[in-house]
Amino acid sequence: MDKSRRNFVKFTGQSSALLTLYACGGVAAKPIFKSPSTTSMAANSDFWNGALIRDPNALFDLPYGFTYRVLKTSNELMSDGIPYGRRPDGMASFQLSNGDIALVINHEIDGKDYHLNPSTAYQTSRGIPRSGGTSTLILEPNGLNLRKSHRSLSGTVDNCAGGKTPWNTWISCEETDELNHGYAFEVDPESGSLMGYKRLTNMGRFRREAIAVDLNDSQGCVYQTEDDYKGLFYRFIPQSPGILDGPGQLHALVIPSVPNTSNRSGEISVGDSFNVNWVPIDDPEAKYLKTRDQGKMLGASIFSGGEGIIFTNNKDNESMIFFTCKSAGLKGYGQMWAFEPKHSKITLFYESRSKNDFWKGDNINTTPWGDLIICEDNDSNACKLLGCTPNGHMYTLGRVSGNKSSEIAGICFSPDGTKMYLNIQDERKTIVIDGDWNLIKKYRDSIDTSLVHY
Repeated sequence: MDKSRRNFVKFTGQSSALLTLYACGGVAAKPIFKSPSTTSMAANSDFWNGALIRDPNALFDLPYGFTYRVLKTSNELMSDGIPYGRRPDGMASFQLSNGDIALVINHEIDGKDYHLNPSTAYQTSRGIPRSGGTSTLILEPNGLNLRKSHRSLSGTVDNCAGGKTPWNTWISCEETDELNHGYAFEVDPESGSLMGYKRLTNMGRFRREAIAVDLNDSQGCVYQTEDDYKGLFYRFIPQSPGILDGPGQLHALVIPSVPNTSNRSGEISVGDSFNVNWVPIDDPEAKYLKTRDQGKMLGASIFSGGEGIIFTNNKDNESMIFFTCKSAGLKGYGQMWAFEPKHSKITLFYESRSKNDFWKGDNINTTPWGDLIICEDNDSNACKLLGCTPNGHMYTLGRVSGNKSSEIAGICFSPDGTKMYLNIQDERKTIVIDGDWNLIKKYRDSIDTSLVHY
């Protein structure tokens, strides 16, 4: 076991400041906040009023005083001579041992790619590697300047989202049921080799979207979402904490009184909590029956369109697992659920009734100032990047500019919290955003105080 994994086992059960959402804890809050005005704001270096400035380059609108730069565009050659992959999606940042910063980026694509090496690809089709996988961008310690780049996983299919582990690896997830695919892969950002990955077979084979590791759990439990309208919510308990390519047990979550959480009839209210249990998935590779069908036969509850997931701590330093369901809710605009492992309880934390507030949330993360941050994916002309306070109040941090319908994906921050990274998928861009994040914190403090709490 390497040093980082030993440290994970040693420190489970203790709070991690880098992973703490300071006050967020499934508080019952009605989503009444309206998106802020998008008109230009007057220059003010001490306060942001919630407005966004239109990008003259028609890529991404940001608050006053914030800037972005493009790190990489699809089809640009990387340092290894391979073109940067199309449709950049899930992503995480890592502090490397030499002080540099690595971004590991998924590519949500299928098909074949003649640029890739068959000898290092997970799978080929008639001798040509499948085109999905990950790229790694190495940045200088300032988190702004690209030093080099290379492909770090190839031969996979539809690598959508994933998750960062406490031992500093990236879990890349295939969102497919295709034979020999639908697995999670562990990628080491320190590795410069295309062979620096592992297939995590026992974590299951299904239309996996994303994962989150519970840092407080001595067993090293991993929670997983499934992007299917009949998808389930899973956990994987490894036999050895931190060793995800070894044996373990896969389970699916059951809410005994709620077989389907889509809430199309409005029977669930925001703030409603439910006790849960788990059922085993005995054929995690789905050799005989799809994983979700195995779970449903044992009473597992449906979560429609499971997407991004993140671990954090609540105000009592207890684990919270937040995840989005993109196609769920009374109007189909999306939900966020909060699961509390210690209490075996799940709560409907947020459900949107307005496209202006929240419209099909996808990738999710936490911010350095203690909020959730969510990427929209709704095929509209202006997908938003949203902040969400501990009381469930939304505010808009950015927006796809111009008449473009690109998904926003891969939201993450540099290890020191000073830079923000994201992908504008259909514009084929990976960008870095810089500015004074204290202005954002001041604004969210002002709206969370001024609105009614429930």
